[in-house]
Amino acid sequence: MNDFWDRFRQYLRDSAERKLVIGGITVSRLTIFGIAAGILLAAIFALVYLMYGKRDAALTYAKTDVDTGFSYQYKNGLLSYRAGDYLYTYDGTKNAFTFYQVNRAVEGFDASPSLTVVYAGSSFKIQGNKNTLSLSNGTILDVRAGTSHAAILFKSPSGDNFIMILDRRMNAVNTLSFKGSEIVAFGLLDAGTTELLWVSTTDVEQFTEESIVRIYDCGTGSMIHYSTAFYNQSIYQAYLSSSCLFLIGTQAIVRYDRDSSGGFSAERDRIRVYGSTITDFAPAGESAYFVALPDALEGTNNNLVRLITVSQGDDLWSTVMQKYLPAPVVGAFVHNGSICVFTTENFLQYSFAGKKLLDVEQDHVPTAVFECGDDAFLIVSDDACYRAVVE
Repeated sequence: MNDFWDRFRQYLRDSAERKLVIGGITVSRLTIFGIAAGILLAAIFALVYLMYGKRDAALTYAKTDVDTGFSYQYKNGLLSYRAGDYLYTYDGTKNAFTFYQVNRAVEGFDASPSLTVVYAGSSFKIQGNKNTLSLSNGTILDVRAGTSHAAILFKSPSGDNFIMILDRRMNAVNTLSFKGSEIVAFGLLDAGTTELLWVSTTDVEQFTEESIVRIYDCGTGSMIHYSTAFYNQSIYQAYLSSSCLFLIGTQAIVRYDRDSSGGFSAERDRIRVYGSTITDFAPAGESAYFVALPDALEGTNNNLVRLITVSQGDDLWSTVMQKYLPAPVVGAFVHNGSICVFTTENFLQYSFAGKKLLDVEQDHVPTAVFECGDDAFLIVSDDACYRAVVE
């Protein structure tokens, strides 16, 4: 053993005395070894920092003015809720908090980043407009606020369902009749040059469940699309990208292509999603991404998240990636080219291929989570609401 250390010390002395000429500069071999060792140590420290150093700072929190303990509505980055005589809205993208005083008789509301609407009985109002619309032949059941239009679902004294389309000045564009049908779901889609109303109905006289989806141009009030019947399932949501329309049902995602005239093709593809509910959507290039959570029974905890990727191009294909989480899922989102999942314990981030990018413990245990555009999330906790940014 002593001979080994003697030879090692002699090697170091020889390395220090031996000179090498590099680029016209004379240095010892020992100096070169020292520089190489320093670079290697720096690389190791950098790798350790990337793996562990950022984990503690993956989420930064800022407390907001949003109150806890209320029933929230969320649409396109805008959170809205009612507390007493006030209707509050929080724009998570702009981090802006506003409120309106409303009549105590108000029964329901809806809000988007550009319109806030309320109703009571047969009366309807757009906040900021001094006029109130009163229906003479119906009772309002529900309302929707879009970018530049609103929609009112109401029932006539005879029991028939109607939907009225209004512009932001509260001028009626058209009143649509759905006699003999029940309205399952309806909503407004921003199509760029215009706004669309989609309506999902079922025929009350059918022995089996049969859904029909109609789509209307809000600018003209005319119907531009009538879907084929969907048997034994309900259509509960619709998403629009620059190239496709996706109808979301209890059994399948159904794809249609947009054409140059503003209409839609016949059905192009159908992707089975039985047993799951779609909770988020984001298009990107040739693909459309859907987050699916299992339809859990009441009182059970969900620990599974699925990412369904669907083609938006000429080639028809779809893939499913799923992750089992160690704690119940509170919210899952397609966010900035990744999947972000909030559980009752940790925040996790995955690539679309399923590679784990982050797994950090949260400072505030969420009871609900909402996405604030591409920048942040709104985390509702027991004590307060926080705007969290992913670093």
